[in-house]
Amino acid sequence: MFGAIRSRLARLSAPIAAPPEPPASPFPVPVPGPLAADAVLQARSAAFGAACRSHVAAFDQALAGLVAAGSLRPDQQDYARDHRLRFAEALYAIETLLAPEPGWPRCQVLEIGSSITPMLFHAAFPELRLTAACLFRHKQLDGIVERAVQMDLEKLDLRSATALPLPDPPLRDLDMVMLCEVLEHLLVNPANLFRALAGTLRPGGLLYVTTPNFLRQGCRGLILAGRNPQPLFRPEFRPEDRFHHHVREYTMAELLEAMQAAGLVLELAQYSACWDSAEAAATLPADALRNLVVVGRKPRDPAAGA
Repeated sequence: MFGAIRSRLARLSAPIAAPPEPPASPFPVPVPGPLAADAVLQARSAAFGAACRSHVAAFDQALAGLVAAGSLRPDQQDYARDHRLRFAEALYAIETLLAPEPGWPRCQVLEIGSSITPMLFHAAFPELRLTAACLFRHKQLDGIVERAVQMDLEKLDLRSATALPLPDPPLRDLDMVMLCEVLEHLLVNPANLFRALAGTLRPGGLLYVTTPNFLRQGCRGLILAGRNPQPLFRPEFRPEDRFHHHVREYTMAELLEAMQAAGLVLELAQYSACWDSAEAAATLPADALRNLVVVGRKPRDPAAGA
């Protein structure tokens, strides 16, 4: 009996092992599998991310031309300046990704959720053949786009379609589809949407997607504090205000998985600092930046995507 007591006391007096060292980051985000396993994709994405601000001057010139021509309302000018880095990034993407194509500079580009962006694209690349798809027709785009399509993505059946089910003439053989800051406003499955958009591309065509990074630095702090980073639908909103609300934000891994599920080959994937201050961009880890850019390419041999 006394031996058992002595044994228990010895165990209680034994030194307590030191706790394990905490991880370097309080909210570690592993590199998504499709990106981690592809060194070429990593290198291509890093090169794109490092240079995407190089077209700020091109954006400034395009905007100055539109302002001088009286093409933009004051609120649209403010909007353009607020989105300056994002628009510069899009201009860089258009030129970098499409310039090697045989059709450049008369490539066919579909921009979804269009506002003033086709005007900026046209000012920077006058020969670009633009199609705008949005909820409402914008008269400002007359003479800027070859075709304007009214489209509500949430009202389309995207479950099994291989292309967007739109009236004739159908959208086909496009060089690029741009879905910029739209996905987070939609109640859709991203893989279904990407598959439908891919159906409008020619073999080798590109789907360019940008959307907020759900795991950005600010969201991480809220999660650790036990808060949901996604804001509630505002009490003063009506159903028609839904496009001012983020239905769902995504992580890099989710976007890459959706691209692959849609049969697209990953062209590049980068964490973008287009919404971050210069200080944040210089000090934060890449996966804590505020935006995501993912590009998928439709297989040049259609059979390869089966």
